[in-house]
Amino acid sequence: MIPIHLNNVLLVSKTRGILFYLFLIIVFNSNISLSQSTDLDKDINYFQIGFSSNVFSGVYLNDAIAAAKVLTEFFLKKYNRTWEVKSPEIFSNIDELKKILSEQEFELLIMHPGEYIQVKDMNLLEPIGMSLRDGSPYDTYHLLVHKDSDIKNLSYLKDKKILIDLLGGDKARLWLDKLLKEKNLSRKENFFTEIQFVDKPLSTVLPVFFRKIDACILNKSSYSTVVELNPQIGRDLISIEVSQPLAIGLIALRKTISDQQVKIDTEETMLNFHNYEESRQYLTVFKIGKVVEFKEEYLESTYALLEINK
Repeated sequence: MIPIHLNNVLLVSKTRGILFYLFLIIVFNSNISLSQSTDLDKDINYFQIGFSSNVFSGVYLNDAIAAAKVLTEFFLKKYNRTWEVKSPEIFSNIDELKKILSEQEFELLIMHPGEYIQVKDMNLLEPIGMSLRDGSPYDTYHLLVHKDSDIKNLSYLKDKKILIDLLGGDKARLWLDKLLKEKNLSRKENFFTEIQFVDKPLSTVLPVFFRKIDACILNKSSYSTVVELNPQIGRDLISIEVSQPLAIGLIALRKTISDQQVKIDTEETMLNFHNYEESRQYLTVFKIGKVVEFKEEYLESTYALLEINK
């Protein structure tokens, strides 16, 4: 059995990312007009967000604190609101997500499209938005090797070492699984001598650049940022496989929210998040341009990746 490593910075970046979601709770609460409390609808007493621990990984602590402070002050002043702040519901796998859905202790969930698809049949979520990056709801993944290596295609990586970007959740791993299957090659656990999962783009490509590792998988947007700062990396690494465009992120409401105004205001807040100067500055840090209205067609390539029929 080959060793599969989880980079030790993952737990740190997940911890840092939690501050981002605490901030989101404050922002959403500040922009939602809640009606008078009743015993039938707990969401009119507080507003709670759930999120995948893989979404927005790698948030720097100081950036999160500064952005939360600026945006909280902005929305407090603009809407003059008070509320009870609830800790976010966090899930890291599908079983934990199903538990959260069953307990219904949230109003809004932020997740990867693949996670939504795998719980869609529970009929407890109402998708409202998709994340855009560089004007697109999609990103691609690239299998990168050094140009001076003798690796010409995927089959040449048999018994080699590979790094896999972890920031996109399971997408990179699932794409590699599908790629190996399409090429009639063995499962990745048997195909590679070592697999490492890394949650920092530069840490993903540098070992390949210095020829310490044979190959890596990284999404296009992260790789473009790395190359912009380190042009030599772009000259020395080549892509031997490219994934289909895959949706970046999905935002969904709890379908059983009975107060329709809460639903309306929440969706309006998300779709106009980019219109506030403070929000735009914050979104830039996380390389998200805006949130657009959900369309089922955005998920087509993710269904294909998961090999799930709609």
